[in-house]
Amino acid sequence: MSRQFGTKVVALLTLLVFLLGACTPTAAPTPASPTAAATTAAPPPTDVPEEAPEEATEETPAESEPQRLILATTSSTYDSGLLDYILPDFEAAFNVRVEVVAVGTGQAMQLGQDGNADVLLVHDRAREDAFMDDGHGVRREDVMYNDFIIVGPSADPAGIKGMNKVTRAFETLAETESTFVSRGDDSGTHGKEKSIWAAAGIEPSGAWYVSAGQNMGAVLTMANEQEAYTLSDRATYLARTLEGIELEIVVEGDPLLFNPYGVIAIDPAKNPNIQADLAQQFIDWLISVPVQEKIGTFGVDAFGAPLFTPDSQPWRDEQAASAPALSGDFQITGAVAQALSWTEDELTAMDTLDVEGENSDGEAETYTGVAIKPLLEQAQPNADATTVVLVADDGYTAELPLADVMACDTCILQFRSQGGFTSRMPGFPKNTSVKGIVEIQVQ
Repeated sequence: MSRQFGTKVVALLTLLVFLLGACTPTAAPTPASPTAAATTAAPPPTDVPEEAPEEATEETPAESEPQRLILATTSSTYDSGLLDYILPDFEAAFNVRVEVVAVGTGQAMQLGQDGNADVLLVHDRAREDAFMDDGHGVRREDVMYNDFIIVGPSADPAGIKGMNKVTRAFETLAETESTFVSRGDDSGTHGKEKSIWAAAGIEPSGAWYVSAGQNMGAVLTMANEQEAYTLSDRATYLARTLEGIELEIVVEGDPLLFNPYGVIAIDPAKNPNIQADLAQQFIDWLISVPVQEKIGTFGVDAFGAPLFTPDSQPWRDEQAASAPALSGDFQITGAVAQALSWTEDELTAMDTLDVEGENSDGEAETYTGVAIKPLLEQAQPNADATTVVLVADDGYTAELPLADVMACDTCILQFRSQGGFTSRMPGFPKNTSVKGIVEIQVQ
């Protein structure tokens, strides 16, 4: 057999063996146990750290959305900066977003009447009382007060600077036809202005009387530009002096210019979306002593005195409880911002006034004493006070209308030669000459 034939036989046998092996089935592998599978799995890459097993923890709930409170308020509380000063504390404490709608008092009350606000902060006591009487509000509380002032150009072309009767100042403005810019927007300030014109018996009209229909800040700007007069709340005026307003205070101090603020919760029956509970929380917070204390500090840094005086019932109760008992020879008490007392030496050291009167014998006599009106002005009778009661040391009393006494520039506490005082009230009944007067109660 040749070598070539042998080579071919070997190749054929090799091919036959390969084909037979390929056709023979292989046995199925035995399934591995879970443990075995875990141990034979490929290890994780060395550059990726293994995650620690998750510990079971309680899911932290997401912070709740803040509630929304709609506060309709006069522009003075906003323009003065007071709301920016106090509201963040309420929002943080109660998880609330307060939406402030700053308009005139009349517009704010209309929003409340229509059920489009939850709570009001306004300053027109007569309208506030009517609002409550008509059932639009479910709760009203005193909050604070300041006063109105007449401001005008430093040259004072009308010559009213220093007048202590605001009605006389308005009469002079009308007589001289000095430019006066009115809010004209049915705000609390506009309401006060109209009441003063009415008390003066004047219906203002003519080119000199400008009805702006704007908020207090805009009116102050207009008056400043036109070198005109206007009636402003003190807080907004002072805040605007920091922005360049050059108007000066020309008339202040008349009790007619008293400016109290109240907070009112709207009747929830007006709108199912009214936040009645939240409105009550806001009122409780606003009239609380700590917040009243904060209100009493607003403006002190910039002006040396607060722009608003706290006046809530809790605040008054706190002050009454902590105030020392009055001691002095004469005092003014009752419905006043602050009860005051003076010793006889303090009163006799004041500027005196001589008035003509009739003595017990029916003869004309000159009496010397200190004017009663400035003493009452210092005590600041409440806006709703109507009466004064003159009280003698023996218990005798005499009543007079507060407005009449405040209009009397010649009513005095006469100095008696034996010490003490007698009230001398020119133009009033004889029984108002109270010997040994020790107190005036404001009611």
